[in-house]
Amino acid sequence: MSTIAQREAERIRRRAILALLYFAAGQTLSARRLRDELEATHGQVATVDKVRGDILWLDDVGLLARAGDAATLTERGRDVVMDRAAMPGEA
Repeated sequence: MSTIAQREAERIRRRAILALLYFAAGQTLSARRLRDELEATHGQVATVDKVRGDILWLDDVGLLARAGDAATLTERGRDVVMDRAAMPGEA
């Protein structure tokens, strides 16, 4: 069972992943690179497995496309980054 703080940390981390992809060349990064950038840019420490789980969830809701260990931002994901659309699960 997740706590409110864990769910909030997850939400923030997933939004950070989308933002990192938005500014990446080709809007594509590997899970390992995303993990490194999360820590360096956003100060968020996460395991590669946790980042991979976030990638799977973001892919399931259509905010990014997954190919192997790489993630590419979709048009819907860009809309979320630019606040033109809400992140699924957010009011």
